[in-house]
Amino acid sequence: MKAFEFFAPKTLAEAKGLLNQYGESAAILAGGTDIVIEMNEGHRKPDVVIDIKKLKDLAYVRIEGSKIHIGALTTFEMISSDPVIRERVRVLAEAASKVGSPQIRSLGTIGGNLATASVAGDGVSAMMTLNASVVLDSVRGQRQMPLAEFLDGQGVSSRNALLADEIMTEVFFEMPDNHTATAFYKLAKRKSLAISVIGAGMLVQVDGAGICIKASMRGGCLARYPLHFKAAEEHLIGNKISIDLLEETLPMLHDAVYESAKSRPWSVFYKKESVQGVYRKLFAAILEQLNGKSYE
Repeated sequence: MKAFEFFAPKTLAEAKGLLNQYGESAAILAGGTDIVIEMNEGHRKPDVVIDIKKLKDLAYVRIEGSKIHIGALTTFEMISSDPVIRERVRVLAEAASKVGSPQIRSLGTIGGNLATASVAGDGVSAMMTLNASVVLDSVRGQRQMPLAEFLDGQGVSSRNALLADEIMTEVFFEMPDNHTATAFYKLAKRKSLAISVIGAGMLVQVDGAGICIKASMRGGCLARYPLHFKAAEEHLIGNKISIDLLEETLPMLHDAVYESAKSRPWSVFYKKESVQGVYRKLFAAILEQLNGKSYE
């Protein structure tokens, strides 16, 4: 690890000022679960490290109107234990509870997870399933954008749209209503300590007659960013949710994974078969929530 200058701002304004001053030569340290490893391995060599752990105002879960707002410094432990998240947003509660070890969950932050944008990021898969948006802040002002747009952007790195003088301050999404079910399932060689082989999320909203009016299906570790199963979503919308309808989407998932990973023959066979087993688990969880009984 090369030598660097270290700052620990106590306010967001101070942090933004430092980023404005040092720009691309600076790196933000939040929980440290990703960047410290990258620096130790020589993948990141910043001249300046800005430790933002003292910005306690960025650690929160708040309901504002129909939306849930989560501060960028909110840890995975805080998210997984929050009663509203556990009750209303199971896809996020379950994903957060599967991140790393208890020690990592107490340090790792949702902002750091989204900004790092690892292909195996469980928080990324869950937030993409929820169609979340992020808030980026700098001395120039704030900007908001859908997480999908953020991940597809070209900022200071090829990972996302974050510019050199910006800091992510918040992620927010529509709170699922009483007619919405969400679920997350992680396939890994071990449980939470392992990096995901597939980390998949699902959201289904129905009307009073059980007809699907909204669906979101994302599969992590299947592409650079969580794979969007758009054909499967479209197949569900407008139809009454049932186990038979859900299982009709399995060939669509299989085909989508094949198209995404066919250039990687060493993994495509395993993943295009495994994704079907993963989503059978999710179907059972979704139906259990919607219908009040298990379909396994």
